[in-house]
Amino acid sequence: MNTVIEEKIEIAPELLEQVQTQVEKQVIVHGVVAAKPPNGHSIRLWKSIVLIPHNATKRCRLIQSYNIALYPEWQYVNSGKPHHFTMIFEGLPTDCLQFDVLEIIPEPYGFEVRNIHRNEQDVYYLSF
Repeated sequence: MNTVIEEKIEIAPELLEQVQTQVEKQVIVHGVVAAKPPNGHSIRLWKSIVLIPHNATKRCRLIQSYNIALYPEWQYVNSGKPHHFTMIFEGLPTDCLQFDVLEIIPEPYGFEVRNIHRNEQDVYYLSF
């Protein structure tokens, strides 16, 4: 008769978080910006925009963006017409229930939405 001895293996929390994030799917954020009257305004996205899970230290980076200018370029938004764009981010940790979208930039008026409740699809529609 063989005896099986099971050892408990402990994994460092940082490594566990990294593995959980890597196996997750990507997060898709559809954004809309309303144009400011009377003449509209310009917008742009910095690559420093991130998702910040409330229960983790790792930030989820932007992978790709569509239909929005990236810094240092600007994109004009006509008055009266909302502008729609899409951002794709690295996946959130599996145990994440709430997160923030934050554009970390050295000037005012960065994109920011806080306390977003996670959904099963990881697809979000946000107004900035």
